[in-house]
Formats: sequence, C-alpha cells, structure tokens
Amino acid sequence: MDTVYVFLSTYNGEQYLRRQLDSILAQRDVDVRLWIRDDGSKDSTVDIICDYQKRCGNITLFRGENLGYVKSFMWLVTHCAPEKGSYYAFSDQDDVWDGEKLASGVRMLKQLDASQPNLYYSDLKVVDQDENFIRRANTWEGTIDKYMFSVFIGIRGCTMVYNDVLQAMLQAHPVKDISGHDNYIGLVAFWLGNVVYDPNAYINYRQTGRNLSITGTTKWNKLKKNFSYLKIRMTTRKCIHERNARELIANYGEQYRARLEDLGAVAYYRESLKRRLSLLFNGKFKKGFSLPIRVFNDLFILCGKL
Repeated sequence: MDTVYVFLSTYNGEQYLRRQLDSILAQRDVDVRLWIRDDGSKDSTVDIICDYQKRCGNITLFRGENLGYVKSFMWLVTHCAPEKGSYYAFSDQDDVWDGEKLASGVRMLKQLDASQPNLYYSDLKVVDQDENFIRRANTWEGTIDKYMFSVFIGIRGCTMVYNDVLQAMLQAHPVKDISGHDNYIGLVAFWLGNVVYDPNAYINYRQTGRNLSITGTTKWNKLKKNFSYLKIRMTTRKCIHERNARELIANYGEQYRARLEDLGAVAYYRESLKRRLSLLFNGKFKKGFSLPIRVFNDLFILCGKL
C-alpha cells in the first residue's frame, strides 16, 4: 500500500475540523500519515487533534507560533524527510474528502516517469458551509500550462498530490520569499517536472465566508470576491507571481538554466519598460485565457503588481 503524507495547517478550526479529520483518516487504498502543524490556535483546535491522536497512531502534531498559512505549510514540507516511493498532499482544515481522493492522485502519478518531479491536481466540488453542493470549479483548470500558471493562480493546494522526487527538491532548497505554498510548488512542478490534471472531483470545498480562497458561491459573491482580490493584489499582496518566479530561479536556475529561461520574462519584468512591454505582448503567457483574465493580468503588468 502506498504511503501518503498529508500536510495540514490548522488555525482556529474547531468548527469543521472533525469532519475533515474523519475524511482524511477514512481514505481508501493508501497508508495515510497525517502531519499537522497548529499555527497558534486560540480555540479548541489543538484539543480536538490531541483527542484524535489518542485513538489514531498515524497523526503527528506540531505546535508553533502564528506564522501564517504559507509559512506554516512550508514548515511541514521542509521538516518531512522524503521517503522513497511515498507521496505528499495538502489539506485545508474545513473541507471534506471523498474516500478515493488520495488513491486517485497516486494512480495517475504512477503513470508518469517516477524519476521526475511529478504533481497531480484535480477538480473539486464547491459547497456551502452545510456541505450543500453549489457547483464544480472552473472548467478551464484542465487547460493550464506552465506559462498560464506563471501569471495566474490556477491550482488549489488541497487537490494536489505529488511524489518523493518533488519533495526532495523542495527540501533541498528552502524558500525565502514566496506567495502561496501551492502556487510556488505548482510552479516548480510545471517548469521542472510533470503535471497531470484529473477532471474528476473528490473534495467538498467548503465556502464559509471566512475562506482565504477567492472561489465564490454565487455569481454576485464571485464578483465581489474578485474585486476584493483585485484590491488586495494592488495593495498588500502585490507581485505574487514575480516573487515566486524569482524564488524558483534563485533556487534552481543554476541547475536548470535552459528550462527556466522563459520564466525570466516574469521574474524580471519590472526591471525596465522594455521588459514590461515584452511580457505584456508575449503570446506564450496569454494563450488560453479569457478576455477578463487577460485584462486583469495586463493591468497587473502595467502597474507593476503581477
């Protein structure tokens, strides 16, 4: 049976945590090793995890100060030594997984060259806080390539499963400045390895109104979230793709110079007007996008906020 290490970062998640823990521990056809880092919860989250630990021998809990979810997840990644033939996955604290969620990822990864850094991701089912189905995620997710992913967020970490080779690469180069653990790890896989998409959905992706995700429950809610996201991108959470591209090149550029040459268009686009205009009109980074997304990205490039 294949071993899958599941990385879960918790923070004040008492309301929905038991449902998610139950669904992770009920995964079929895989040996689950659940690694949890609590990011300084003030509610009963840790008590809930400790209660599960008493009954389950496959849960490891780490308690720490509040670092934020990105650093908390990356702490788990960097502290879990890669195990030959094992797999790795991320989990949110308030979703619910179908029983075959992890096994489906492992099956598809096994079809790829195991000597390469490989990553799997899937569709998901958006549900409300009571787990009532709303819709499937965006249909364009299966069309993402490395260029699209470099300038637009397109993979949710909770759907990811990846192999030991990618885990070893991530451990060899601890990150310094990234925006999103899933965005960065997806970027590594797209540019240096292989990525496979599963159009099936195995996650009830709970939207409570407090989620950090920009996924909406209705057209109006989605529109509000996108405008809120635009405001954040133009102010506090700026240059997320530039930062991730720079980090990737800093960590792997010497070894994979030829593969990462095109990514320099994103990493260094703000260094001159010529570079900014070059990225703005670079067709490789626009292929497959709808008009609204192209407009969003062009705005970020022109304003130096990509």
